[in-house]
This record gives sequence, C-alpha cells and structure tokens, in this order.
Amino acid sequence: MFEYIFTFIAIFFVDIFYVYYLKSVTESSALKASFWGAAMWLVASFAVIEYTANHWLLIPACLGAFCGTWVGIKLRDRVS
Repeated sequence: MFEYIFTFIAIFFVDIFYVYYLKSVTESSALKASFWGAAMWLVASFAVIEYTANHWLLIPACLGAFCGTWVGIKLRDRVS
C-alpha cells in the first residue's frame, strides 16, 4: 500500500515542479529552470523505479499527475 501512496505523492510533486519549470523557461530564467528541472527528474526517477516493478502503480501515477498539474496551475496563478 505504501508504494501506491508514494507513487501518487511523487508524481503529484513532479507535476507541480513541472509547472514551475515551464514558467521559468518561458521567463528565460536559466537558474530557476535548471533547479526545477533537476528537482523534477530526481523525484520522477524514484516513481519510475516503483511503477516499472509494478504496473498497477500507473493508476496512482496518473491520478497524481492530474492532481499535481491542477494544483500547480492554481498555485502559479495565485503567485502571478
């Protein structure tokens, strides 16, 4: 059960980071974009290891991606 929760949370944060990564890229902020890109890939790599071993973990990964993107955009709009 832990791996399902972990995968959801990891991909949730990956998508939030991805929103900020894209924002930094469009603002031509190389240092910020580099930070967000590295953070995104570090967290994503753990989730990929998990769902490669158990394909059922793709379900919480997809749910995490949906929720993370939604929250990331809401946070970005609130800050901007």
